[in-house]
Amino acid sequence: MKNVLILASGRGSNFEAIVKYFLSKKRNDVNFKLLCNKKDAEVILKAKKLGIEANHLDFSDFSEYFKNRKFDLVVMAGFDRILNEDIIKTNTFINIHPSLLPKYKGLDAIKKAYVNRDNLTGITIHYATESVDEGEIIYQKQIKINPCWNLSKLEKEIHKKEHYYYPRVIEKLLGLNVLVVGSGAREHCIIDKILQSKFLNKLYIADCSDIFLDFGEKIEFKSYSELAKKAKDNNINLVIVGSEKYLCGGIVDIFKKENISIIGSDKKNSRLEASKLYAKKIMNKYKIKTSPYKKISNKNKVDKYIYYFKNPVIKADGLAFGKGVFFDNDRMKVKSELFKFLSGKYSEASRTCLIEERLFGYEISLFSFWDGKTLLNMPLCQDFKQNDEGLNTGGLASICPVNLDSDEKNKLKKYIKKVENMLRKEKIKTPFVLYSGLIVCKDDIYVLEYNVRLGDPETQVLLNYIENDWLEIFFAQANQMLDFVKLKNKNVELTCVVLASRGYPLKTRKNIEIKNLSDLLHRKNNAKIYFSNIKKDGDSYFSMGGRVMSIVSSDKSLIYKILDDIDFEEKMYKKDVEFMR
Repeated sequence: MKNVLILASGRGSNFEAIVKYFLSKKRNDVNFKLLCNKKDAEVILKAKKLGIEANHLDFSDFSEYFKNRKFDLVVMAGFDRILNEDIIKTNTFINIHPSLLPKYKGLDAIKKAYVNRDNLTGITIHYATESVDEGEIIYQKQIKINPCWNLSKLEKEIHKKEHYYYPRVIEKLLGLNVLVVGSGAREHCIIDKILQSKFLNKLYIADCSDIFLDFGEKIEFKSYSELAKKAKDNNINLVIVGSEKYLCGGIVDIFKKENISIIGSDKKNSRLEASKLYAKKIMNKYKIKTSPYKKISNKNKVDKYIYYFKNPVIKADGLAFGKGVFFDNDRMKVKSELFKFLSGKYSEASRTCLIEERLFGYEISLFSFWDGKTLLNMPLCQDFKQNDEGLNTGGLASICPVNLDSDEKNKLKKYIKKVENMLRKEKIKTPFVLYSGLIVCKDDIYVLEYNVRLGDPETQVLLNYIENDWLEIFFAQANQMLDFVKLKNKNVELTCVVLASRGYPLKTRKNIEIKNLSDLLHRKNNAKIYFSNIKKDGDSYFSMGGRVMSIVSSDKSLIYKILDDIDFEEKMYKKDVEFMR
């Protein structure tokens, strides 16, 4: 149970917003109390209506009150007195102020911004000190002042922002209960970063392999509705979804109905990944450059379309988990493969296909975090999908960052503006990650495909390249607070190489022991190892086929030393990973 004391002196609109927010989440692990220095204040009546214990105390007695009382957080919400150092040092105090500090400290901050005809104002949530409005800033939100507003309208806009953001900042500071859904190396990396966060209270995991059990508490479920109910029962504040199978299956829609914060695309907008045809239509709608294409679902039209393009590429319309793409210089091989696609090589996903013109250039991966209002673009990555036989896989290696020349950067900026316009015009409010699979050609940057999630293995390099507290980024994304996030990048290039089972992406052997993995985990030093298809039995580790693990480091020689040392008879990995321009 988290114990929170709210200090207030007046009407209590912020107090009311805070309590109602936590009641709407049906949180049973937070206990609020009100302490007021005015016995006839309206806030006391509001507390009683909300069932919150309210106490009145003369301010002269506050020092004595706080001497032997500890709270997880003390929240100042319209409190009209200055706390001295003896009180401040007893607990963690936070305050909200109606300006963009350090501007307009103290009284009448809203009026000062209005009288001075400022273009911008806002709110600041900060740690409280004995000096007025001097503490470390936790969050700020800007407000553009409309010249047509009167003072009353400006005050209302300020209060709207206070009532939205103050409860959410409190929620974060109290510590977050987080659920990660999925079991691949991507999810392992996400978990690794969340476990390092100062804002984590407890980690839960779902639909994961037993090898993840050391990281958090596992939640078993048979349906997304059951998982959402268990998430609510466990006071989970934030859910992070890894794989497209959950997103396209509608998990986000279920959690949104239960008012549980979740990062991921809803089922409707997951069509950007679930249907290549839908994605193409959206790109064309917003004049986003992509390769010309034709839709085909009738085998009798193969001959007609296979010769329509000079260098044809075929793609399964539906989800094929990174494998539903084929091209070859031999048109007859492409034609043969197209028949296999249409005959159900990837089940229903490939019974409808696209044939498009192959583009030539180098590929890059852009991950854009969207919170419903703000787009935060991550450093560029590069993904290596083809194995040594030229077959497309889910990804065998990645690097971050990728550096563009000045002309390419300008083209990327133009593309990003189109993406942001697309997200706004399509009125997408759900926080999610848009993956743009891009190809840099001589004339421009084109989109190869969209995904609606973090990629694997790009996640493994991206999350290690950015030094921020990742749980803070995810929480900001879920609560329309990305505008305050400033990314801090490492001054290194990171490489990820995937260890896979021989034969991947086709048939692979399973249940093969990795004989010395325990020893390697103890001496990995400057490398990170993330698990994919591995199970643990006692102290022994076994491959379950496909991609087995990812190894990340700024030292490529160390990665290959670890890969060479792994005693696994089925091992296969990409050699000599270098940036491909």
